[in-house]
Amino acid sequence: MSVRVAIAWAFAALSWPALALPAAAASYTDEQLADAMDVAMHDAIFTLYHESGHLLIDELKLPVLGREEDAADALAIIQILKNTPDRKELAATLNDVADEWYYSSLRTTPADLTAYDRHSLDIQRANAMVCLMVGADPATFTRKAQARGLGVGDREDCADDYSRTLDSWTTVLAPHLATRPGPEIKVSYGPADDDHLQRFANALQSRHVLEDVAERLRSTYALPGGLSIVAKECDEANSYYLSDEHEILYCYELASDIYDLALDNRFAAGATAASTETASGSNGSGAPELGSRSEPSHAANSKDGGHTH
Repeated sequence: MSVRVAIAWAFAALSWPALALPAAAASYTDEQLADAMDVAMHDAIFTLYHESGHLLIDELKLPVLGREEDAADALAIIQILKNTPDRKELAATLNDVADEWYYSSLRTTPADLTAYDRHSLDIQRANAMVCLMVGADPATFTRKAQARGLGVGDREDCADDYSRTLDSWTTVLAPHLATRPGPEIKVSYGPADDDHLQRFANALQSRHVLEDVAERLRSTYALPGGLSIVAKECDEANSYYLSDEHEILYCYELASDIYDLALDNRFAAGATAASTETASGSNGSGAPELGSRSEPSHAANSKDGGHTH
């Protein structure tokens, strides 16, 4: 990806459309609500694989050349590509994740462009994800890349970037591959105090999101015992790998925020026609355009001894 394109997209984030009406103030069809729930659950899959990247780095004492957050993002994309055999579901998952980060980038302020954070800007994370997606599977994701401004030369660079990234992670993880499934990774769900958050707890459980990630981890890598993945109400919209507790923590509030974010950008007043068209029938080749959004909390502050979403 050219530096000029990346910088242009970063500054474009400052001038994208005004905020939409809050999700709670609009009326949505059952199909639209289901679509938003899919986005929230697809983002949860990405988030858990992202946090599992931090877990692998810490538990296996892996070297990291560069920013760990960027490395964890890349590994999450690789894990989704590797572990999603249904091609339609794979395309829907990655398209939704990339869109969610684009939507989130609309809150970027001038101060964000100069402040230090262990995470890249949301727009940069979105661009990097699309680059890896089209680099891995141009047949599925070329239209998505074109919609985000990636030209032919950029997409060729992305193929090289994906190959190098995959080779690097494969090399680093090769000594730690499991010969048989390891100790169970404990999965648990905390109670939710209100019906709204309970909806997301129920969705995570019914789709086996935490369980599937835990099983992939323990069957793929030689990990120590005592690891856990916990979903619960946290009073903030975030997720963490808590190194002291050897635990991945996912907050129901994060799913709620992503859900509202999808509704606001795809279906609320002011959302673009392209957003609505893709949301009503994403097949992996479409690329929803940006509409307007509310202000969800996509926190970037870390807890002591932990990493954040």
